[in-house]
Amino acid sequence: MQRIAGSKLQRILARAACGAVMLGCVLAPAAAQGNGSPASAGGSVQLQPYTAPDNSASAGVPAGWNVTKGEQTVIQMTGPQGETIFLGKTMIARNAPFQPGQPATGGTDLSMPYSASLAQKLTMILDQGAAVSGKPAPQVTFTSATPIPLPPSLGQCGRFVAGITNPAGPMKIMGAICSLPLDSGGIYKNIMLLAQAPEAVAAQDAPIASAVFSSYQIPAAMLQRKLAPFTQPPIVIPGPAGAIPIPGMDDTGADCFDLGVIRALPPSQLPQKCGGRLPN
Repeated sequence: MQRIAGSKLQRILARAACGAVMLGCVLAPAAAQGNGSPASAGGSVQLQPYTAPDNSASAGVPAGWNVTKGEQTVIQMTGPQGETIFLGKTMIARNAPFQPGQPATGGTDLSMPYSASLAQKLTMILDQGAAVSGKPAPQVTFTSATPIPLPPSLGQCGRFVAGITNPAGPMKIMGAICSLPLDSGGIYKNIMLLAQAPEAVAAQDAPIASAVFSSYQIPAAMLQRKLAPFTQPPIVIPGPAGAIPIPGMDDTGADCFDLGVIRALPPSQLPQKCGGRLPN
């Protein structure tokens, strides 16, 4: 992500996840005020810079962790004690009743009602992942679920901390999710930063997760594409007065996503266009 528009949006998801309260979240604000370099993000947490082969995203990787996926703005990594961090994971949903295990169709990953709360959507996403993998649905218990006030162009965003059941033992998850507006085709995107760890090590891993969230970067053009509606408007032929602009995610939406979700800035540090108190 460019260090201006892109970097702002990342400051919103990372601190959003951090603001969900798990130990170590105080590290993300310090990292976000720096230059965004993965090596320095997270204060005392040392990270090695990683860039996806397609240059669509970058992040810092903790010592002893391995990147298992890096493409199309998504980075996934695993830790030595059964931890996993997902950056920019996107689930495309059709606005319809939820049916666990329903095969993906038309480029969507699942069906779930757009009117559901963010906690309900996250639970359905986890249920869908388990069903597709042939595993029992996890029991999800939310410790906290805090909305992030942002412009309507970003839909609903919030941060969370929860406990989940897992065949390998109880897990803790923390992160942020944005459920973008419903498009003209009845489809919407759900973008997440999510860290999960075995319950026994979750508290000590929280500062690591916060640092990794803060280090996440997406080039501005790719971020705008990621936030754009899934169903694209029809091509418009220019008329006598010139080309008619096609609506999409503008710089404001991308900036506010970066600042309010990835970087999780509080309202006192957000510009007014993002629902904050500072001048634009």
